[in-house]
Amino acid sequence: MLGACGGEPSAPPQAALVVRIVDGDTLMLEGGIKVRVLGIDAPEMEKDGQPADFLAHQAKAALAELILNRTVSLSYDRLRYDHYGRLLAYLFLPDHTLVNTELVRRGLARVYFIAPNLRYQKDLLTAQQEAIEARRGIWRQMLKQDEPFYLGNRNTLRLHRPKCPLAANMAKANQVRFTSLKSAYLQGYSPCRSCKP
Repeated sequence: MLGACGGEPSAPPQAALVVRIVDGDTLMLEGGIKVRVLGIDAPEMEKDGQPADFLAHQAKAALAELILNRTVSLSYDRLRYDHYGRLLAYLFLPDHTLVNTELVRRGLARVYFIAPNLRYQKDLLTAQQEAIEARRGIWRQMLKQDEPFYLGNRNTLRLHRPKCPLAANMAKANQVRFTSLKSAYLQGYSPCRSCKP
């Protein structure tokens, strides 16, 4: 997006009206700006013939309930856009509630950290730990273990099944072995999108 004076990118908005909810972690602002909610990953909606993930529709509905047709404040981290061109933002309600954390606390999203965007990592992880312990939302299903162990990458905070090709290519120094999914998720690891532990 270019500013009115030429080649400089225009500054992203500090506050904006939410006009559409795409899914549990993506929305549209007035003016056509697509936003990816930063630090979280909500269950995926149906796509390319694949069914929706568990609670995907509920996550989308919760995000709509919180922010649709409302003006939210946006806060940014070090990287402001993802490789799809979406604006990456933390969203705040007028009462200063961090929407990202609220979705995680309700069990309708999990943490999804990508360095260097880690400003609210502690708050998000605390909300996830609370949701896991209460077995809210997605945590009713995500803790079902079907492997004797899992491999985490301490650099990316991704969790893999033992036979995942991405785990096979991981440097030994970066590997963390987990015998429990719960333990990995309590520490802020997110499931690999290929092997889906």
